[in-house]
Amino acid sequence: MRQTENESEKFPPCGYGLLGLCCSACLLGPCRLSPFEKESERGLCGDNRDLIVAKNLLRLTMVEAVGVMKSLKETVEKCADQNLTQHSKKRPTQRVEEGLAEKYGFSPKISSKQMAQFLIKESRNLLSPFPESKGSLLSSLYPEKAFPSIYRDNFLSESLTSLLSESMNFGQRKLSEAEGILWKCLQISMHTLISKELRHDLQYLIDGEESSDKDKKALDILGCLPSKPSPVIILLSSEDAPFNELIKRMANEFEQNLKGVSLLIPITEDASLLNTGRRLFKKWSLSVPEVNAIVLISSKSATPVLGALILGFHVASFPPLPIHGSGRVEKFFFEDFKKRFGNNYFPSWQEDLFSSILEFLRGRI
Repeated sequence: MRQTENESEKFPPCGYGLLGLCCSACLLGPCRLSPFEKESERGLCGDNRDLIVAKNLLRLTMVEAVGVMKSLKETVEKCADQNLTQHSKKRPTQRVEEGLAEKYGFSPKISSKQMAQFLIKESRNLLSPFPESKGSLLSSLYPEKAFPSIYRDNFLSESLTSLLSESMNFGQRKLSEAEGILWKCLQISMHTLISKELRHDLQYLIDGEESSDKDKKALDILGCLPSKPSPVIILLSSEDAPFNELIKRMANEFEQNLKGVSLLIPITEDASLLNTGRRLFKKWSLSVPEVNAIVLISSKSATPVLGALILGFHVASFPPLPIHGSGRVEKFFFEDFKKRFGNNYFPSWQEDLFSSILEFLRGRI
């Protein structure tokens, strides 16, 4: 699958950066390590290719997480200031109230104000370096039976702020292992998706109605899934995504070549991955890895790619993660991760990507 003329940038991207081998983390840089020359095995700081690629990905996920934290903080402050009472002009619709109550396990009789108070408390725990108490609602967002991967090895954290602080120190250590840094990338990305969903739900309470119906089509399709489990293809791309035409073309070819695959599910918000996983579990009582759901992601961000992987989805991303400058990092995503959790990250830079995914899906029909 080749890029269309609209997908190739007028200003060509840095080839070293696409491989993850361009580092500008300090004033000695930028360091650009050649993937072919042995004499350029380390940057000026002493990091080898594996550490440079892993730390670049860590910095990328941390920057994305900080932006989401800022948005969540602003929404929490706005919601805390708003008087969500029965007489409020912007009181949430009954459909929004019932949907949120079901998602978090609230009593159907809970008021919008009480609901907001619970969500604000959970959000503040994520934002604070010193959470007041252990989160009680977030397990509703990622039930263990639906997302078993994230319940292994103390992967969950009560505070995204603390997680970022730990990751910053971890990424600066001279003796850090690339694999440890990559686990931090996955951990941060999952908590970033959770923060996004909390922000969206708080925004629903503020607006009095669902703030966006962009993913309504996906919800309708999920509600009409067949009773018998079958592989699912999810298309995640926003309007400004860089590879939309490629994603659509692949989707059309999958529809023509596969008959036993459930309907394609288009979503535009990466936070919708959690909701999609919950609904698949509710429909078939299977965890996300057991469903054999593959997500085709077109995004400029690393968060949806890494978040989808740790949630249990099989993933192909356009453009691919900048990891191909390190054989060790490639092995982590293409071999080690699969052995540990069972889901795949497909190397989308390969020419036979479509054939690889097609063969994968046919083997599970």
